[in-house]
Parts: sequence; C-alpha cells; structure tokens
Amino acid sequence: MPFALNKNVAEAQSQRIFRLTPEKRQVPRVKISIGGRFMLEDRSEHGGTACEASIQGLAIESDAKGRLGERIVGYFYTIGRVEGKVVRLTEKGFVIEMVTTTLKRDRLANQLTWLANRDILNLPEDRRHDRIVPRNPRVDVRNLSDAGTITAGHIIDISRSGAAVSVKGDFKVGDEIVLGTTPAFVVRAFDGGVATEFHAAVPDAMFSVEIRL
Repeated sequence: MPFALNKNVAEAQSQRIFRLTPEKRQVPRVKISIGGRFMLEDRSEHGGTACEASIQGLAIESDAKGRLGERIVGYFYTIGRVEGKVVRLTEKGFVIEMVTTTLKRDRLANQLTWLANRDILNLPEDRRHDRIVPRNPRVDVRNLSDAGTITAGHIIDISRSGAAVSVKGDFKVGDEIVLGTTPAFVVRAFDGGVATEFHAAVPDAMFSVEIRL
C-alpha cells in the first residue's frame, strides 16, 4: 500500500501538486462542484453550486442572479457558511468576494488544498461510496413525517446509498421523506439541509450525473 501511494505521488510531480497557504496574495482558484443554498439581500433563498473557489472568492452557478455589490450569505456543503459581495456576473451565475476571519481562511485553505490534490494523488473519498453531483440538482422534498409537506430542494451530491440535500425546513433524524419519487429517511440534519439514506441502493446503470430521483 505505501508503494502505491509513493507511486501516485511520484506520478503527480509532473502535474505540480497544488499548495495553498493563507499568506499568499494571489491565490490560485480550485475547480469544485459543491451544492448549497444562499440568500440574496431581499431575503429570498436559492439553491446553487459552488464551481470554483479560492480563499478570497467563490464562483456560484444558479438560476438566481445577484446584483453587482449585493451582499450574499450562504451555506455550501463541506465549505460551510460563506458571506461576501457580488463582484462579477457570469453566464451561469456570479462571483463573490468573501468576507472571512483568519481562522476560516486557514480552514478553507486546507479544504481547497485537499480538493485540488485529491484527483492528482488518486486519494480515496472518506465515504462509503463515491458521490456525484447531478446535472440537474433540483428536487422536490416531501416530508412524510410532517403531513407530506413539499419543499423545493437542491441536491448537493448523491451516492448509491443516499444523498445530501440543501433544503429549508424543520427536519429531524429519522424523518421519512421522498426525494422526487425516491423514498428515503433523514440520517443527519445540518445547517441548511439534510443527509439522507435511500430505502434501496441506486442501481449502477442509473448512477451518473444524469440521474433524476
């Protein structure tokens, strides 16, 4: 096993392993794909996908467009809470300049370093199954434990056994829910969403970015 890791490291030398420190003034951007939710100044909430990040800025893809200079507050899975103002509009969304503390920048730097080097070094995911981000992340979330209330959600990522979903509402561990047409139950509730486990695993033939729950 050590040999395999050393081999991966050696092969990565030509790919220039990414190093990121909070002290750098010009911080390289890291390509990511992490779902979450954000709030505009009018207090409307929207789903989105963080597609590129540095310790200074975050590019977000969403149908909801922010205005230049508008303050954005959001939560993105693994990154956590983000806050900043819109500094650039893009074809699919916008870019915010983040307001962070020194501690938050240090944590974000470590997270982005891991994400940047994971594919280069062929490092394993620390989860039971590989996870994907669907091409269409929108999903209706029906809470059967709350009179069947339906809320619009945004899929953060999916594994063969479950999904993390950004959704507003009062969810508790053990709640029976339906994601689209897929029955599941809540295994963890976090700030801005829930982690769920499906009643039945997703078949390999259906497990792709084109998946619709």
